[in-house]
Amino acid sequence: MKDLIDVAFVQRLGDACQQLQPTFDSTGFVTTVVDENYPALELKARIRRVATILFQQLALPFAEACDVLKPLSSQFGGIQGFVFPDVVEQFGLEQPLIALAVLGHFTQFSTSEFAIRPFIIRYPELTLPQLALWAQSDNHHLRRLASEGSRPRLPWGQALPQFKKDPSPLLPILEQLKQDPSDYVRRSVANHLNDISKDQPELMLELCQRWFGQHPDTDWIVKHALRGLLKQRHPQALQLFGYQPVAVQAQLQLASNRVAMGERLVFEAVLRQPAEHTGKLRLEYAIDFASKTGKARHKVFQWLERIVSEPELTLQRSYLFKDLTTRKHYAGEHRLYLIVNGQIVTSQSFLLESDG
Repeated sequence: MKDLIDVAFVQRLGDACQQLQPTFDSTGFVTTVVDENYPALELKARIRRVATILFQQLALPFAEACDVLKPLSSQFGGIQGFVFPDVVEQFGLEQPLIALAVLGHFTQFSTSEFAIRPFIIRYPELTLPQLALWAQSDNHHLRRLASEGSRPRLPWGQALPQFKKDPSPLLPILEQLKQDPSDYVRRSVANHLNDISKDQPELMLELCQRWFGQHPDTDWIVKHALRGLLKQRHPQALQLFGYQPVAVQAQLQLASNRVAMGERLVFEAVLRQPAEHTGKLRLEYAIDFASKTGKARHKVFQWLERIVSEPELTLQRSYLFKDLTTRKHYAGEHRLYLIVNGQIVTSQSFLLESDG
């Protein structure tokens, strides 16, 4: 993604700024930003460097700089648009009224979810009412900012410790958005609730119990919000969706008890239940991964959810042992688990071999 903040982008940004502000030195801006260290910078560092030098070379008071950047921001969306809220985050913290207004403008072309967080921490008495107003906006970008910008644990973003401890001031905003017509907004609400579940699970479960059954869109929010607690096999979360303990006989068969890096672990599950039993089935598998420290890392994966009427069910699945940015694999003994409605019903060990 850092390639989106490349030399061509910096050049285009400088030229666009010069058109709006003739005294702006586009050539000097580009040569200052793109020095010999620039190619090695990661995405957030590139955004910060571009934003810093853009503001410095505008050489204007913050409010006047915003007057230049507001029309400019409509020409740059997505990740490239992160530059404009970053200017506000760095240089507008002492002028919160101006800053909040301009962040509301910038978010309509990209997102201000990261830049607003220092303002929430420092000026809660100003930002919370503003978030509540945005939650009622006709613009879905502003409504999403009300939820996404105030998430207690926003990935890539500064944590909001006051709301990790007590998220109740944010609940009226989420209530406002729980039946939002935009999937973009509803997904943010679900992720916000999932954040809350990591610190205040009982509070979040109580809210989800009140919401569930009110509207199909809200039911989706609740299900997505509870994904973490469902994977943790939390009894109250499972009960909310009707996943009752099942008297099931289970077999787990591995194609091989040895697998090499770059290969797939192939396995088959056979489930048998009394013929008279029918009901909802939530099937997951989990792997205890070997780690560098020797302590197993337990990771749960969704398999299927369905109404089961047949007395026997045979299913196949596989897992590819390939390193990801979020998961690195280590050779050694692993264990595969089969989980039915939150209960571990059987497991098998296998060996991951190094690729040489």
